[in-house]
Amino acid sequence: MDFILTKFAERVKQHKLLTVVYIANILLSFHYYFIIYINSSFLAQFFNDDKINVLYTLGSCINLVLLLNAPKILNKFGNYKTILSAIILEVFAIGGLIFTTNPLIIGICFLIYQIVVPIILFNLDVFLESESIDETKTGGIRGTYLTLANITLVLSPMIVGFILGENHFNQVYALSLIFLIPLLLLTRKYFRDYKDTPIAHIKIREAIITFLKIPNLLNIFVCHLILQLFYAIMIIYMPVHLNAHIGFSWEQIGVMFTIMLIPFALFELPIGKLADNKYGEKEILTIGLVIMGLATLCISFLTTHSFIMWTAILFLTRTGASFVEITSDSFFFKQVNQDQTDEISIYRTTRPLSFIIGPLFATVALKFIPYNYLFLLLGIVVIVGAHWSLALKDTR
Repeated sequence: MDFILTKFAERVKQHKLLTVVYIANILLSFHYYFIIYINSSFLAQFFNDDKINVLYTLGSCINLVLLLNAPKILNKFGNYKTILSAIILEVFAIGGLIFTTNPLIIGICFLIYQIVVPIILFNLDVFLESESIDETKTGGIRGTYLTLANITLVLSPMIVGFILGENHFNQVYALSLIFLIPLLLLTRKYFRDYKDTPIAHIKIREAIITFLKIPNLLNIFVCHLILQLFYAIMIIYMPVHLNAHIGFSWEQIGVMFTIMLIPFALFELPIGKLADNKYGEKEILTIGLVIMGLATLCISFLTTHSFIMWTAILFLTRTGASFVEITSDSFFFKQVNQDQTDEISIYRTTRPLSFIIGPLFATVALKFIPYNYLFLLLGIVVIVGAHWSLALKDTR
């Protein structure tokens, strides 16, 4: 045991910045995942559904513009100053959500939160890339980085459920805020002397033309966008549905979501290896879309208050989603190389795009259908996504 601890200490010393990036990732992930599933319920205290949708859409539009211009921002201000400013802004934004009940201030603070977190993630990605010089170790470094985030994703809902109780949103936001303090201190201490390297500007038009010319890239982009649309609608509307319409307490929802998210930690690594070594991504991706879509369809017709049934169906949705997530990423990065930064940047826009499309989709749909049928439409969209997955030319 002493030998193992000694070797670990030596590794940490040799790769200090990488270790700090891992710790920063854990802190930011806890901060983000503690509140991601309660935001819509919190906002519902101050805004109607249409205004909540506007907040999500507007924030995602601004975020999309900033991400596409991130290289210009970093080249002008540097990665250290950008991340430090972003964390400070986030502290003030979350503080505003905790201490004010003014709808205008709440709306502004929520917009800042929506805009800033992806920028911090982008900054950490730059720091991580600077430590991934040896390409033979990039997979392990990235895998560790994502696994740490997934662990916080699984643990957070249960912790939040027990804290939230009778809609004690302020306590959850306060706990989330606490994780920003060590993140700020780590950033000031260890990233201050970081040496920036120039980042190439994103050629949006050329990248889009590349996607349109290469069917594999376009098809996998659509599949990944459908996955992100599923996430967006589930994040915004499922907690409200379970709490306000089905009648589950936040303690129950917290446990339910923790179990629901286990597939991301359980299946992604073995599925990734199967896609690499045996089946290829196409078949697994299609199976994932079908499982995810059918399970989502069932949500619309599930009116029982059974904790077990709801947990089982939500677990199935994320089982399918975990298949789609790992295979879509694996397939895409087999189609591009590390020099195709423009194409990679366009691929990464699927998340902000989904938070623009999702609320707009829901706003229109909920004018004509009951709340629960929103998931019926989502399930149909996901299943239709198999059209694009089946059109892929597989890697095996």
